[in-house]
Amino acid sequence: MEFNGASLNPYLENFINILALAHTIIAEDKNGVLFYNASSPDELALTNAARHFGLTFTERDEDNNMVIHNKFTNKSAKYRLLNVIEFTSARKRMSIIVKGPDGKIIIMTKGADSHIIPRLAEGQDVLIKTTERYLQTYAEDGLRTLILAQKEVDPEYYDNWSRQYNEAQVSMVDRQAKMDEVSEKIELDFTLIGSTAIEDKLQEEVGEVIQHIKEANVKVWVLTGDKIETAINIGYSCRLLDNEMEIFIIDESKTSKIYKQLLDFNNQCSQLDQ
Repeated sequence: MEFNGASLNPYLENFINILALAHTIIAEDKNGVLFYNASSPDELALTNAARHFGLTFTERDEDNNMVIHNKFTNKSAKYRLLNVIEFTSARKRMSIIVKGPDGKIIIMTKGADSHIIPRLAEGQDVLIKTTERYLQTYAEDGLRTLILAQKEVDPEYYDNWSRQYNEAQVSMVDRQAKMDEVSEKIELDFTLIGSTAIEDKLQEEVGEVIQHIKEANVKVWVLTGDKIETAINIGYSCRLLDNEMEIFIIDESKTSKIYKQLLDFNNQCSQLDQ
């Protein structure tokens, strides 16, 4: 692929490709103007970012091809969409499998760093550490983050995997569990491509509404999949948290260590009350 006549760094090229392809958006042409119908505002933001960088997702044609137009070369490329492995709250990632114009089968994925990094191929320690530093910076700014990764899939392996996935999709018992189990077999040994950060803008007067609810002595809980730093920043911006509060972070994974953290926080609270 070329942009402005110059060949891109392979990572940057793959990065923009993933933004343009890894989604479930439907494109509509209304009187010459392209509109996107998206179930997720994040997908819309990322696909529009690819469009800004010069790769525009234009359509899914009747043969299940995803068509991408390069505005710099004025050429279009077709990627045959083979599978979509959808996002779930448990998986915290979504993947698509496509056959590119060169005939190669590629799986592209995007998701939470906690779920993508363990699925990366070995030998990428430097890239991972650099990316984690960026993610930390993004999270401290209150941005929501995603990791992008991909790998080439051997056609024979894909054919075998595809049969298993199709069987799981039509199963009458534990369908989702079986689909997740088969998905795990292909969602591994990825090459890290990059990371993204999206500003999570609140709707108007969200902060005021939450403040009034709290003033009425209603307890408010928020469930989020964001990184801790992002969640804290959004907590302040929507007035769920304020500067007079003591913030306690429970970030252990083992029951015994979580219990110890809770005991320590309880002791701190007791000292504050004295």
